[in-house]
Amino acid sequence: MRTFIAIELPEEIQDSLSVIQERLKTGTPEIRWVKPQNLHLTLKFLGDITFEQLNGIKEIITEITKISPAFKIKINSAGVFPNMHAARIIWMGSDQLPLGLKQLALQLETRLVQTGIPQEQRPFRAHITIGRVKEHIAPADLGKVLNKIENEIAGANWEFACGKIALFESTLEPKGPTYALLEKFILLT
Repeated sequence: MRTFIAIELPEEIQDSLSVIQERLKTGTPEIRWVKPQNLHLTLKFLGDITFEQLNGIKEIITEITKISPAFKIKINSAGVFPNMHAARIIWMGSDQLPLGLKQLALQLETRLVQTGIPQEQRPFRAHITIGRVKEHIAPADLGKVLNKIENEIAGANWEFACGKIALFESTLEPKGPTYALLEKFILLT
């Protein structure tokens, strides 16, 4: 099963991001926008795991969340992965990571190695995937999309409290992935 760990977004933020996506759809056929119900802040992509690994992963997440404090996070930036010339993902996120989030992400990254999950070599980036680039898009055109997103961010106050994280299963389908909640884990309050 294909899995990931994420922070669920409050409904009002999902709705706001969905409005932005709708505004951006015109003139961007190269981009497939993520369904509003699938918007989340990714903590750790686990990839394909076995049912045997699943229990160990849940145990580690439970141990980590029991000692990890809740925190607030603010969505205040946008970008692409991996870069403007070979963009595959358009994201929104935070460039001011709260200490609680940094520690949580580091604990997940280092402790999940025990279950056979490879450690990520790139630095952690708290991000919400809002679109996937399906065809090459010129960096100048992509820059215009990012400028529109950044203008939306500048006029918004998207800060929310995070008191739990979730483990999801992702099933790839022709119309895009569907996510099934496997378990929620409560952070220390």
